[in-house]
Amino acid sequence: MNHRFFLRICLAIGLFIGFCWGENQTRIATAQQIKVEADSRYGGVTWMQNSAEYRLLTRQTYRLALAQLSIGSQDRKWSADEAQIVAGGFEQKSPAIILDIDETVLDNSAFNARNIVQGKQYTTESWNAWCQEGRADAIPGALEFVKGAEGLGVTVFYLTNRVDEVKVATIKNLNELGFAATDENVLTSNEAAGRGDDKVSRRALVGEQHRIVMLVGDSMSDLCSGMDVPNTKRRNEVAAEKVDLLGSRWIVLPNPVYGGWQRGLPKAEQALHTKLK
Repeated sequence: MNHRFFLRICLAIGLFIGFCWGENQTRIATAQQIKVEADSRYGGVTWMQNSAEYRLLTRQTYRLALAQLSIGSQDRKWSADEAQIVAGGFEQKSPAIILDIDETVLDNSAFNARNIVQGKQYTTESWNAWCQEGRADAIPGALEFVKGAEGLGVTVFYLTNRVDEVKVATIKNLNELGFAATDENVLTSNEAAGRGDDKVSRRALVGEQHRIVMLVGDSMSDLCSGMDVPNTKRRNEVAAEKVDLLGSRWIVLPNPVYGGWQRGLPKAEQALHTKLK
C-alpha cells in the first residue's frame, strides 16, 4: 500500500471519529442544558398529566355541567350567548351547546411535555404538526358529558381556534375518541374568511338556527368578548361582571399551562402577591 495513501486513510478515519465524538458531546451538553424542572410550564403540565385532582376536577365540572344542561335545555328562555340574549327571538330554536376543543375536549399536554423535554417554545408550525398527528387524548369527563347532551336532544358544536388546514385531522382525532365530530359541527378558524380568533362570528352562525344553551371552554375568551387584552386587572374586572353566568350557562375548565391570562401578567415578581388583601 502506498505510504501517502495509507496516511490519508488514517486521517479520514480520525476526522470521522472526531466528528462523531463532537456530535455526541454536543448532544450531551444540550441535554444537560435543558433543565426541565426550571421550565415555567413544568408544574402545570405535570399536574395535568399526573394528578388525581386534575382528573377529578374535570369530571366534577362536566357532571355539574350536565345537571345544568338538563335544566337549560328545557327552559326556552335560557341562552348562554350574550349576543343572542340581547337580540332575543331564540325561544323556538332547537337547543345546542358550544365547546372549545383544546384543553376542553382534547388533552394536548403531550405536545407541551415534548417542548419542555426538547427545550423548545410553542410555534404555529409545531402546533399544526401536532394537530395533524391526531394523537391527543380526551379530557376526563368530556365524552360522558357530550354523550349526555346528545341524549337530551341537544346539538353539539365544537368551536376551535385550530385552523382549517388541520380540520380533517382534528375531526379524525375526535372520532377515534368517540366524539361524533363532522365537517359541519367542527368550526375552525380562518381570519381571511371572517372566522377570527374572537369566536364571536362563529357563535353567531350557530345562533342563527339554535338556542345556545351552554358554552364550555378553558378560557374566558371561549365564552365572551373583552378578554383578549394584555391586562390582568381588566380581565378580572370583565370576569367579575359575568359571574352570574358561570356554573350554569358558562362552564370553565382549568388550564394552568397557557392561555390569555399569561399575556396580561406583570413582569417577574410583580406577578406574585406576598400579602393577602
